[in-house]
Amino acid sequence: MLYEKFVECLENDDKPNAVRIALDALETGQVGIVELYTELLMPAQNKMELEEKRDSVAIWKEHFRTSVVRTVIECCYPRVVKEGLPNSFAKGKKKIVVFCPAEEYHDVGARMISDFFALCGHNVYFLGSNTPPEALLEAMMCLQPEVVAMGVSNYFNLVAAKRTLEEVRKILGNQVSIVLGGAAFKDNLTVVNEIGGDYYVDTYDAVVRLSEGWENHETGI
Repeated sequence: MLYEKFVECLENDDKPNAVRIALDALETGQVGIVELYTELLMPAQNKMELEEKRDSVAIWKEHFRTSVVRTVIECCYPRVVKEGLPNSFAKGKKKIVVFCPAEEYHDVGARMISDFFALCGHNVYFLGSNTPPEALLEAMMCLQPEVVAMGVSNYFNLVAAKRTLEEVRKILGNQVSIVLGGAAFKDNLTVVNEIGGDYYVDTYDAVVRLSEGWENHETGI
């Protein structure tokens, strides 16, 4: 029922009530952060992106509705920080840079995954969509992250994504772990390794398993 009410507000372009419904459910304990993201925001976002591909919704509407989802996510950030803080003292925590490569404009999924990493206690830097290669490499040199996480939705961006990862490894070396996610990999996970990735994550549970592997000095998920 919560999901249906939220989607109805999106389809009516009713941002105030969509945001209110989502945040009220969180504040009243009807859902937690993870449930809000995985049972409400992610399905709604996937539905919108599917409709966009089918040309069944105007582009401006998809952009507007995505902005609604993004607003809910940003409103949740203080709670993400609070809930993730106790986990930050455990061993195996990483400095993680999360981004989408050049020409990749769908970054909401990557934004949610970055919050999942934060909930697990990692130190996360989210750079957003369409990150220029030069800016990304500058960030790599400045931040020296132990983990780089890249989201790719458009299959046609995989060639450029592979080049980007090659440049990242030139700067950070083979010790950096590369995590990939997004619709471009979902139906063909062999691409993850082919373009230079180490792991694929698409859910909170996958992020938790990966984090637990780091805590236990394991390499797999």
